[in-house]
Amino acid sequence: MTTRQLRVDFHTHSRFAISTSPSLDIKTLSEAAKRKGLDVLTTGDFTHPVWRDELKDDLSESGDGLYVSAKGTHFILGTEISCVFKQNDRGRRVHVLVLVPDFRAADALSDRLGELARLESDGRPIIKISALNLALMVWDVDDRSVIIPAHVWTPWYGLLGSKSGFDSIEEAFGEYSDRIRAVESGLSSDPAMNWRIGELDDRAIVSFSDAHSPGTMGREFTVVTSDMTFDGLSAAIQGGGIVETVEFFPENGKYHLNGHRKCNVILEPDETPSDGRCPVCRRPLTLGVVQRIDDLAVRPTQVSMTAGGLIESPDSRPPFRRLVRLNEVLSEASGVGPNTKTVGRTADALVAELGSEFDMLLNASESDIEAASNERVAAAILAVRRGDVEITPGYDGQHGKVTITL
Repeated sequence: MTTRQLRVDFHTHSRFAISTSPSLDIKTLSEAAKRKGLDVLTTGDFTHPVWRDELKDDLSESGDGLYVSAKGTHFILGTEISCVFKQNDRGRRVHVLVLVPDFRAADALSDRLGELARLESDGRPIIKISALNLALMVWDVDDRSVIIPAHVWTPWYGLLGSKSGFDSIEEAFGEYSDRIRAVESGLSSDPAMNWRIGELDDRAIVSFSDAHSPGTMGREFTVVTSDMTFDGLSAAIQGGGIVETVEFFPENGKYHLNGHRKCNVILEPDETPSDGRCPVCRRPLTLGVVQRIDDLAVRPTQVSMTAGGLIESPDSRPPFRRLVRLNEVLSEASGVGPNTKTVGRTADALVAELGSEFDMLLNASESDIEAASNERVAAAILAVRRGDVEITPGYDGQHGKVTITL
C-alpha cells in the first residue's frame, strides 16, 4: 500500500464517557475531523456496549483494520481504561490507551472486562485491574493490539504521575516493559520535557487531544508516515514513522506547575517547600508535571527552534511545534470571546478560503490569511507559529492562560 503523511488523533471520546459533550457521535466526530484536517481518529470508548453497537452500524470496514464513516473519515478502534489497583503497597490510578485491530478483538476484550466492571456506566470504564494485567489481557485477545500509557505525567492518573503513578515504566510493567513502545505526553508536557527522561530514549513520544468535545479534537495530534492499515499505523506511532507532533503550549495544561488551587498558590519547583505542603494552609500541594520530570530527569532540556517554529532535539528525535486552537487565536485577535458569532464567522470564512483549520494555522501564508480575514488575524497566527505568546501557567487542575503577543 502507498504510504503518506497522516495527521492522527488516537485519544478521543464519545458522548458515553463522563464529562463529555452529548453531541459526540460518529457524524459529529467525522465532520470535526474534516474541518480540522485530521486523517484518522480513534473511535474512543469501544468498551461501552451501546457505543460499540453504534460503531458497528455507522462504520464500514475499509480494509486491514481500519473503518470509515459515511463522511469518509477513517477510524481505528480504541478506548481508554482507568486502572485502579494496589501495587508495591501503594494505591495506583493509571489511565491506559488501548488500540485493537478489529471488532472481534473489541468484543472479546469488552466481554472479559465486563466480568470486572459495569461497562455501560462510563465510556472510559474504571476497572480494578493493574496496568500490567490489563496489557496482558489485551495482548492475549490479539497480540497486535497496542498499549500506550495515557497523559503519562498527569499527577492523578498518569503512569509516571506524582500522586498515584510509578517511578518508571519498568516498575509498572516488569518484564513486559519492553512492549510499551510509546507514551502519550499529555497537555501539560511537550516532547522536549520528555526527552530529559532516560527511560524514554528508545520510546516514541506521541501527542493526542483527549477530546471531550468536537472543539477540542486535535488540540494535540501526531503526524506519521504510514499506509492506511492498522499494522502500519501502530508501527508508525510506536516509533517507526513519526514525522512530528503538534502540541498545546504545555504551560496551558492543568497540571504544569505545583500548586494548591483553593489557596491560589502556584509555585515553580525551586519555590516549593521541601515538605511539599501549601505555605498557606499546610495541606499537600499537587506536584505538577515540571516538578515530576525534574525529579526523574537525567539531563537538562536541550532544543533549538527553526525560523518556521519547528522545535528540534539535539539527537534527531521527531520534532514538534506548538499550536493555539483557531477560535482562541481569533478571540485574541478580535478582542471578543472564543465562542462568539464574530469568531465563528471569521473561522468559517478562513476554512472556506484556505482549507482545514490545521492547514491554515500551520501552513498558510501571511498574505493569504490576511486576504481571507484581516491583518490582525494574520499577525496573531504568525505570532503563535513563532512562539510569541505570554502564558500564565496551569496548576492543580486549573488551565493556564495563553496571551498572544501582538
